[in-house]
Amino acid sequence: MRRYRYYLLLLTTFAAATVAWAQPSPSEEPAKPSTSERVGPSDPGLALEVQARLYQELPNSSLSVLVRYSVATLNGNVRTDADRQRAESIALGVPGVAGVDNKLSVAPPVTVAAIDNAAVTTSRENEDIEESVTQRLRTDAALGSREIRVVADGLTNTVTLSGTVSTEEEKERAGRTAVSAWPVGQVRNQLEVQQRL
Repeated sequence: MRRYRYYLLLLTTFAAATVAWAQPSPSEEPAKPSTSERVGPSDPGLALEVQARLYQELPNSSLSVLVRYSVATLNGNVRTDADRQRAESIALGVPGVAGVDNKLSVAPPVTVAAIDNAAVTTSRENEDIEESVTQRLRTDAALGSREIRVVADGLTNTVTLSGTVSTEEEKERAGRTAVSAWPVGQVRNQLEVQQRL
């Protein structure tokens, strides 16, 4: 969910920038394309491709990418100098990128430690929520034998239930049980009803 929002925000930003950049001012005549320019993916398309690859390879970094005239400009913070060099190599590996202007900074160790601590804390909180909801479901007479998976996401304050139950009543009961176990968040009930033979 977090990745989806991130990609959506990134796509919206690049689309708005492209539209603004492509609009000629009223006093100037639109430039005619040069026959010597390379034909290939649009710069925003290249930027999205570079951003996606960087996000996959360096997920704990804070990076932004701008591509103009086949040159990718990398901004943001990475954890180590090796990550900085790796980001440049990843960008150069995207077809259509001819050069990289690497403006990435290496985050101070204190910042990296704070990010790591926050990630560990969030993971522990998610595990505690999952355990609490799972235990409540297991102690329920009707739901204890069902295969119900519980996934917590502290960032969206959501618990997701997935798996199978036998009836709609069991599905609704599982949702109510999860809400009672974790009343401060939201519950997404994605349980499927499958009749047992």
